[in-house]
Amino acid sequence: MKKDIWTINNIEDLTGKIFLVTGANSGIGYEATKVFASKGARVIMGCRNLDKAKMAKDEIIKEFPHALLDIIQLDLTSFKSIKEFSYKVNDKYSKLDVLLNNAGIMTVPYGSTEDGLELQTGVNHFGHFYLTMSLASLVNKTPNSRIVSIASIAHKYGNIKKETFHYEKDKSYSKIKAYSQSKLANLLFIYKLKEKLEKQNSTIKVLAAHPGVSSTNLGHHIKRGSVKWIQRVLSFTTQTQDRGALPGIRACTDKNAISGQYYGPSSLFEFRGDPVVVKSTKRSHSKDLQNMLWTESVRITRLDLHL
Repeated sequence: MKKDIWTINNIEDLTGKIFLVTGANSGIGYEATKVFASKGARVIMGCRNLDKAKMAKDEIIKEFPHALLDIIQLDLTSFKSIKEFSYKVNDKYSKLDVLLNNAGIMTVPYGSTEDGLELQTGVNHFGHFYLTMSLASLVNKTPNSRIVSIASIAHKYGNIKKETFHYEKDKSYSKIKAYSQSKLANLLFIYKLKEKLEKQNSTIKVLAAHPGVSSTNLGHHIKRGSVKWIQRVLSFTTQTQDRGALPGIRACTDKNAISGQYYGPSSLFEFRGDPVVVKSTKRSHSKDLQNMLWTESVRITRLDLHL
């Protein structure tokens, strides 16, 4: 008997629901925004570049003229920007059905966020931690709400070392290790958040997903230097960005999804395929690492979970 394959046709009508997508102007964030809007949801597009966000919005409206899209500037390299963004969302909206922590950077040159954090972990983890803590109360008062984070296959090669969280000038640096650490952090955060929400009797579902290997602009820095060979390997295994978006879209919308689940592609070592429940590494379930990361995240952002 053939297994049922989940597609966007499985998504119920989303009219009246509010979705927030970070990095909504490109890649899988763009694809997810388009799908949510096509199903009737109002989508808050959290984007750093307002010109690119406007172009993305216009493209979606060409295809779906009745799409409800709200662009609000969000720079995940700056706690100040995230704070201002969160104020605007909390002021404008009385509920938030789904927070999709999608935006990210990959294998970029060594650099610093505005707050002195190593750039990849600063954006991919700490920026979204700050955002989630700032919007948790709004999500919590919304029935059947969800928080979803986009991780990566790369988490399998990651480790967490708190001494690498802050930027240090002239320090030796591995782009791949930093990226893998940031993606492991995404999962450690989601699993710990699920535990904390349950202790506070919250009904928010917390899930994660990864896109496999997808043709987006996320990995354009891979083309440089010693990791160029990775680009050649990936060229044989990639799937389109709309296919790569499906695991995250499913995590946001599948009515049968269970808090704590992790979605990814079904085939070729999770590189490509239909969106299904997959397993993350044993390290991602380490209570010691989860606790350490949460403690450091609270210390660095000065925010904790208060519903």
